Order: sequence, then C-alpha cells, then structure tokens
Amino acid sequence: MFSFFKKKSPSPAEPSSTPAPDAASAPPTDAAPAADAPKGGGALGWLRKSLGSQDAAAPQAQPAPELAPPAVAEPTPKPEGARQGWMERLKSGLRKTGSSIATVFTGTQINDALYEELEDALLMADTGVKATQHLLGDLKRRVKEAKATDPAAVKALLADALADLLRPLEKPLVIGEHSPTVIMVAGVNGAGKTTSIGKLTKHLADHGMSVLLAAADTFRAAAREQLGVWATRNTVEIVSQEGGDPAAVSFDAVSAGRARGKDVVLVDTAGRLPTQL
Repeated sequence: MFSFFKKKSPSPAEPSSTPAPDAASAPPTDAAPAADAPKGGGALGWLRKSLGSQDAAAPQAQPAPELAPPAVAEPTPKPEGARQGWMERLKSGLRKTGSSIATVFTGTQINDALYEELEDALLMADTGVKATQHLLGDLKRRVKEAKATDPAAVKALLADALADLLRPLEKPLVIGEHSPTVIMVAGVNGAGKTTSIGKLTKHLADHGMSVLLAAADTFRAAAREQLGVWATRNTVEIVSQEGGDPAAVSFDAVSAGRARGKDVVLVDTAGRLPTQL
C-alpha cells in the first residue's frame, strides 16, 4: 500500500513533463519551410533557381571567331637609284618575257644601266656566265676606244665582239671526206633546227649532192611530220621511226645512207641546252 503511494507520488511532476511534447512540437514550426523545401529542390533549391534564371537569361554562346593570321610586314621597297646585285638582277630578268637584246639599245645614254640590261639579256639567251662577262669586258673596251656615245653604235660593236668570239670556232663545210658525211644538228628549243635542215638540204641538192634525212627528234610532237614535209619539198628520202630511240634512228639512217650511196646524212635532234649535249 505504501508502495502504491510511492508510485503515485511522481504524478505531480506530470505538469512539468507535459511541456516536453510542446518542446518537441516546436521544431516543426521551424522545419515547416524545410518540409516545403523539397518541392523547390531541397535546401539548395533557391540557389538552383537563381542559377537557372541566370542561364535562361544568358544568351547562347556564340562560336569563337577564327583568329586571323598575324599581318606580315611588307618589305620596304628599295630606292630606284640603288644598285642591285647580280643575283637580284638575274631573278628580275627571269620574270621578263619576250625580252631581246635589241630592246637594250633603245635608250639615249651609254651608262651602267645599259650594261646591266645587256647582261640580263645575254644571260636570258643562254650565253653563259663566262661568255657574258667576256663580252661585256670586250664591249666596254671597244666603246672606250671608239668613243661611242650612241647606243646604236654599241649594238654594232657588240656584233663585232660576238663575231670575234666565234671566229676561232669557224670551220668550212667539207663534203666528201667521209661517205656519207654525217651532220648532226643540235640546239636549244625553238632555235630553228628543222627549218635549217630543210634549207641546208635545198642548198646541197642544188649542188648535185644526194641527201638523206634522219628524224631523230622523237621527243617533240609532230617533229617527224615536219621533217617529212621538208623531205617532200626537196624530193629526198627520210628515215624515221614512230616512238623509236633517237640513237637507233640515227644508226639506221647512217647505215641506210652508206648502203644507198648517199653523200650527206642530216640528223635532226630534239632541243636541248648546250650543257646537255
């Protein structure tokens, strides 16, 4: 019985324990916004919303423009009065088309510019470096000795210098030492080799010599047909092979000329530079 009253004695403290549920229920009032927060994306929903609004408001990213290459500074042009080197003048001469030696002497003065232009023209004509230097030195000496003041007179002096330079190589055309006499015509492209063969054939035929032509130019298109026209005009025979080897054509022509008793065999060759002979 006494134990019963001891158990009931704590009941007056119930009023003090009843506020405990109130204290436990107090956090929901503070957590109420947190309970609604998942609808907005959790505790970071406000941040996500703000970022989303910024993304929506931000314009779409445009592709980066291609970077232009850095501008290259243009070289400062040289004054016209400055003397150019030999290599620069040679490069400048190679860019010219249709230049000839005759156009060099159209000026009114005999000066360094005239000799420089003449040097370019000679080099463009495949005269060679050594021959060009020799001709220029000889020409300057002749101009000084003749006291020439007109560019036209310089042109005549240049012709004399060229003739004197080639005179040691001059040889008479002797026909009959060998049977047949073989003449091979060589030169640069467009020098007129085939045309010269046609004229030489006419000259030899008029002097009573029998001529045989060899079409050894198997490189240029229609070269065989062109030489055939000259053979027909001069009423002479021709040896040719379509797509044949030049050496084989020449050998067959010389053998045919010896067998047929021809006096002269003229061999037409493909164009090549003097360094390729």
